[in-house]
Amino acid sequence: MNTRERLINVTSDLIRKKGYFGTGINEVLKQVGVPKGSLYHHFPKGKDELIREAVYWGGESQMQKYGNALKGKPAEEGLSDMIDVMVNELINSNFEDGCPIAAVAMASGTIDEEIREACAKVFVGWQNNLAGYLERRGIDNAQVKAEELYSMFEGAYVLSKAHRDVKYLLLQKKFIGTILNS
Repeated sequence: MNTRERLINVTSDLIRKKGYFGTGINEVLKQVGVPKGSLYHHFPKGKDELIREAVYWGGESQMQKYGNALKGKPAEEGLSDMIDVMVNELINSNFEDGCPIAAVAMASGTIDEEIREACAKVFVGWQNNLAGYLERRGIDNAQVKAEELYSMFEGAYVLSKAHRDVKYLLLQKKFIGTILNS
């Protein structure tokens, strides 16, 4: 992994734990082990450009995890396994990790417009990927259902993190069939 990729990777990890405002450039540089000039060499616009790239990287990484959970399974089983990915991330991180996109999107009223747009693009990409998965399994109105499911899952993820209790995510499993069959 080159310096640019390490900067993005470390930033993405810190965002999961600390959000946009809690992710400081000095901490990123220290963890990567490079001087401040390296940041501006790879990201001339500074922190906002780095955060935007970390949002895209985190989104792709998370989608790969979800894709692995969904792969080759019927819709209800795959979606249940996708929830398990979220549950395991929270438990394994002792509730320190959060959604890499929501952690930044929550600050979208006060951050750079390009970062907000990056968050929106990642969420749309996740929803579109899920809609394609549902369509391939013969689910009607796949796009609408993908949006409903992601809204439900993301809200449950935030509640589970806030309460340090995965019951909010696990509760969503009983609604999957209702949404898919509606």
